[in-house]
Amino acid sequence: MFLRVCVRMVQLIALSALAAPSLLAAALAGRRSRNRLAAGVARLLERFGGAFIKAGQLLATRADLVGVPLAEALGRLHDEVRPMTEAQARATVAASFAASFSGAPAFIVAAVSAPPVASGSIACVYQARMGERDLAVKVRRPGIAAAFAADIAIVTSMARALSRLPWLRRVPMAEIAEQLGASLMGQLDFAKELRHLGRLRDDLADVAGVVVPSAVEELSAGGVITMEFVDGLDRRTAGELTDGARQACVVRLVGAVYRLLFVTGFIHVDLHQGNVYFRRDGSVVVLDAGFMFQLGETARERFTQFFSGMIRGDGEFCANILLSTVRRMEPDADLESFRKEAAALVERSAGAVAGDFELAAFAVELFDLQRRNRLFAEPEFVFPLLSLLSLEGAVRRWYPSMDFQIEAAPYVMHGLLLADPAVT
Repeated sequence: MFLRVCVRMVQLIALSALAAPSLLAAALAGRRSRNRLAAGVARLLERFGGAFIKAGQLLATRADLVGVPLAEALGRLHDEVRPMTEAQARATVAASFAASFSGAPAFIVAAVSAPPVASGSIACVYQARMGERDLAVKVRRPGIAAAFAADIAIVTSMARALSRLPWLRRVPMAEIAEQLGASLMGQLDFAKELRHLGRLRDDLADVAGVVVPSAVEELSAGGVITMEFVDGLDRRTAGELTDGARQACVVRLVGAVYRLLFVTGFIHVDLHQGNVYFRRDGSVVVLDAGFMFQLGETARERFTQFFSGMIRGDGEFCANILLSTVRRMEPDADLESFRKEAAALVERSAGAVAGDFELAAFAVELFDLQRRNRLFAEPEFVFPLLSLLSLEGAVRRWYPSMDFQIEAAPYVMHGLLLADPAVT
């Protein structure tokens, strides 16, 4: 692994050096070259490959933070990354079905001989036809596991180094990086993703207007997942809908995410624009169950309780919930100062509509409060925060006047009832 990480570091440095002159020239040209600079950054992340494309996908959901030109340039990393070659796809299919008595199904072999309909960081998706049935075939890229492992090792080492800085000493940087890394590596386990897809479909079955494709287990193996093909998937559709239709889609998406966060605790961490689509019939399609995280029951309860306090504007209640989630504290920890400052932060933020609230800034301030008052945070909560950060990007773009705290209320109540049947 050490040698692989060293090779990967040299590769990243070389690619950065090659791209630096053009990126610098575009940056110095100012506003006139914003699109060129954004396209250059997207190309560089695509050349980096591996986990860096995942980072670009997350940034693409936050046009409010990175700006529209960069968000749009990064948007193609969701499903327009350079695809694997036909030979690579056919080799993966053959190896995946090698243990099968009949080998790879002929219609899947034929499907991967054509260009993919979508191409992401981990896999390419091909449209296949079996009789009268349209199917989507997801094929894992060769060598992606080694690239991800090296990238995660690099990021984890950087996180450990950063955690030694005085102002980050109480932020669990290494633990967060390790948990994220394990979840990212889990995306490469297609057998697990197959199970997660079924779980995701079951968990969202009661959310009206939300579609999760069903998997075809008997046609899935190794690095191949076959599922039903969902038509009408176009990232441009959201911008072409009427305001009312688009806002209705946002409400459906928010409801789906809140059900996962507060009721089941089974979190979709990868809600970028290549995994969430608004369709012209008003439905919302949620794809890709690779990057999922199961909150522990205690963590789900505490997160739900905190959100209930946010809805009520009860800062003191939220502060006490946060204190109950602290992993450990130093002997000179100032609990009263933390309680007072956290309560004030919650009360300032309660009742804000999407356009007036920034979750990223809120989360950073909470972490900073814990650091300054010598408390050590629980790293597990980074996963619901990542899910909400992606969701917030869509809401702020398409429905900025939504009161997303009130929208959470029925799901929060459901989650509280699961934790304590006495709650009314």
